[in-house]
Amino acid sequence: MSGRAGFGRSRLPTIHEVAASAGVSIGTVSRVASESPRVAPETRARVLAAMAELGYQPNAAARAMRTNQTKTIGFLIPDMTNQVFARVAQGAETVLAPEGYMLFAFSSNRSPEREVEFLQAARQRRMDGLIVTLSDETAAAPIREIGRMGVPIVVLDREIPVEADIVYSEHIQSIETIVQQLAELGHRRIGLVAASEKIRPGRDRVTGYRRAIAKAGLEADEWLIRARTQSAEYGAAETYDLLSGPNPPTAILAAGSDIFPGALRAVRMMGLSIPDDISFVGADDPVLGELVFPPITVIDRDMAEVGRQAAGLLIDRLKSLEGPPRRIMLPSTITLRASLAAPRRR
Repeated sequence: MSGRAGFGRSRLPTIHEVAASAGVSIGTVSRVASESPRVAPETRARVLAAMAELGYQPNAAARAMRTNQTKTIGFLIPDMTNQVFARVAQGAETVLAPEGYMLFAFSSNRSPEREVEFLQAARQRRMDGLIVTLSDETAAAPIREIGRMGVPIVVLDREIPVEADIVYSEHIQSIETIVQQLAELGHRRIGLVAASEKIRPGRDRVTGYRRAIAKAGLEADEWLIRARTQSAEYGAAETYDLLSGPNPPTAILAAGSDIFPGALRAVRMMGLSIPDDISFVGADDPVLGELVFPPITVIDRDMAEVGRQAAGLLIDRLKSLEGPPRRIMLPSTITLRASLAAPRRR
């Protein structure tokens, strides 16, 4: 027998071969694979040794049918390239892995239709739970699909009408604090480029900005607020438009991890010096803020902690915790660096 099952692929060992190698029945191998307590310790050890020697992996679908668990958690995110969600996944895995769960991420590319596809696929594959970040809180179809899932779900930083635990991040106070500091430096026109108000982070950051402008007694100019989507290209385009206008701002708040590098690129392309020509604040990317010159003041969140908290809530539910939906609010922090200064007189 050649041991081959098609060009370039080794034949997978079977449960029959494991049973023969361990000198037990197929049923005993099956019970070991499903972690049944009805196997003697010495027999279990012999079967596990045979599995390891042969490279045998139990069929996950068959095991799920026996245990009603797949030990898989789905992670729905808007953008796979956004490092914020990589940090969330890293934090979540530190909680999920010790409990025997694997995290599978899926990017919707900010498409509600793709979100529905993922949710349907997660249900078909019998995932045990989900961590979800929707791209648009006003899209009805994904919200309706979440309501049909029938498994524990944790929502990240969204306000949607579903029975689910939610991990929020604080956005309003941090924006208010930064705007107040800029006003105290003498800035009277402060531009804000943020995510769409169809999601909570964009909406809250706009709210914090408006509150701070009012508290500082500054003129409320809606032209200075740009909050429609989230991408580096959007950040660059809106920042360029603000700074090339007839009455440009003297400070820019690039309030989003994708928006931040795009806005910074626009400032550089226009030949402006930070903070001499323009004060600049970024968000959600402390590494970028630290690496550029001068270092950029950044509003940041501990996204790994967001992941840990979300995974912890999920594990509680998977262990049969009952009760009403829970809400956790995690803080934002501000790292002050050399990108703020009093505005030049014009």
